[in-house]
Amino acid sequence: MSANRWRKVLGTSGWYLLLIAVMLVTAVPFLWAALMSVRETSASPFPRNRPAQVIPYAGMIGWGDGLREARATGEFRGDGGWWTDYGPANRERLEGSALQPLVFAATTENYFRVAQDIPIGRYFLNSLVVAIGSVMLTLLLCSLAAYPLAKLRFKGRDVLFIVVLSTLVFPEQLILIPLYVMAVNVFQFQDTYQGLILPFAASGLGIFLLRQVYYSIPNELIEAARIDGASEFGIWWRILLPLIRPGLATLAIITFVGSWNNFLWPLLMLTDTSAFTLPVGLSYLRGFFSGSLRTVAAGIVIATVPVIVVFMIFQRQFIQGLAGAVKG
Repeated sequence: MSANRWRKVLGTSGWYLLLIAVMLVTAVPFLWAALMSVRETSASPFPRNRPAQVIPYAGMIGWGDGLREARATGEFRGDGGWWTDYGPANRERLEGSALQPLVFAATTENYFRVAQDIPIGRYFLNSLVVAIGSVMLTLLLCSLAAYPLAKLRFKGRDVLFIVVLSTLVFPEQLILIPLYVMAVNVFQFQDTYQGLILPFAASGLGIFLLRQVYYSIPNELIEAARIDGASEFGIWWRILLPLIRPGLATLAIITFVGSWNNFLWPLLMLTDTSAFTLPVGLSYLRGFFSGSLRTVAAGIVIATVPVIVVFMIFQRQFIQGLAGAVKG
């Protein structure tokens, strides 16, 4: 093999090793939380001077009432719940095997305790409504605002775009106080979905991203539509929106993740516990379970899994949208 070929192979391998290292650094905290959320004890799954216990096997599995009875008898079946302790049988099968140091008994008890002590379903629904509302409104407003900035010529267009772009320079925390005063005292948005969705419905990042995607569309296509008598709104709705779907998917993921994980603004705007979003509601786990890392970890997993699912569904469009924005 030639020296150039070796350098190319080693260079490619180096990038892969770097990406693997970054992936591990990023994934280990979530892996720790996922493993802790199904452990029967609060001992770390990564103990010192011992192999990491990263392979779960079925232990106390179930839901509802009867957990204490199941611990005593091994099983409970009733109107209020069902539990079965598979731990003893599975431990016996794994005893003496090479996997024994790496395994631990998994349980659903921590998730049940989270659902029992806080209205997790209500918080989840609130977050879902706010996230979906934010995504829909952001896509509408940003796609409308980006179109004239990219495809129409008018006086002051570049200055207007610079003003929009300059909003990315200022941290969000800088405007929270005046935004809060306006939302509560002027618009009476406290403890409402509107108060969580409308203040951040149009973002400079979203307008910039879609403007770059619009630039990748040939102007000849728009001119042909104008010659055929299409209005500017018709061009945007019938021609441009289908062509920028990858960019819209990218912005949708960014907006969904930002809205789903937002903690500070809902904490300021919400006083009614029934209106709490998931991040705000899960913060109360520290009050309910002051010494239990397992239930806190279960709450983290509940809040994180929807974001992972959304990204997995739209990851192809997300990559295509970023590529289109860079080309634009």
